[in-house]
Amino acid sequence: MSRWRAVMLAFGTVLVFGMANLTIRDRQSVVDDGRPLLLRLAPVDPRSLIQGDYMRLRYDPAAYPEWEAMGAMPWRGRVILALDSDGVGRFARLDDGAPLAADEMPIAYRISGRFGDLRYGADSFFFQEGEAERYQGAVYGVLRVDADGDSVLVGLAGEDRRIIRPD
Repeated sequence: MSRWRAVMLAFGTVLVFGMANLTIRDRQSVVDDGRPLLLRLAPVDPRSLIQGDYMRLRYDPAAYPEWEAMGAMPWRGRVILALDSDGVGRFARLDDGAPLAADEMPIAYRISGRFGDLRYGADSFFFQEGEAERYQGAVYGVLRVDADGDSVLVGLAGEDRRIIRPD
């Protein structure tokens, strides 16, 4: 291998690992400093033969804009969710730059897939094999959201709104 190729390979490796570490740091910052948000879950099947035990997440329709409005939305952006007294979010409005009310929170979305699915970040939750029964009673997805609307799924919660923890 020529010296030039070795230098480029080393540079590329450092760049890839550096970007990965920056992404991890940013996500950890959201987990540490973000505001908690609960989104009510719609029922899903918690198993995959290829991936092991996991729960595919779908949120309650109240967390999303009306279907007609989604057709006119850009493929990436932010919406504003209104939080009730328990921290459960529901769609309030599209982000038009207007100031947020005390009970409102921005959340970033992405529209993907053939059918234009609107997603607020993670759409599956993996857990240790044999723990499916513990998570079947999950009622809420628990996210942490920063001021820019970036979110990280940190767990699932039951009706009592407490994160379900493995033993």
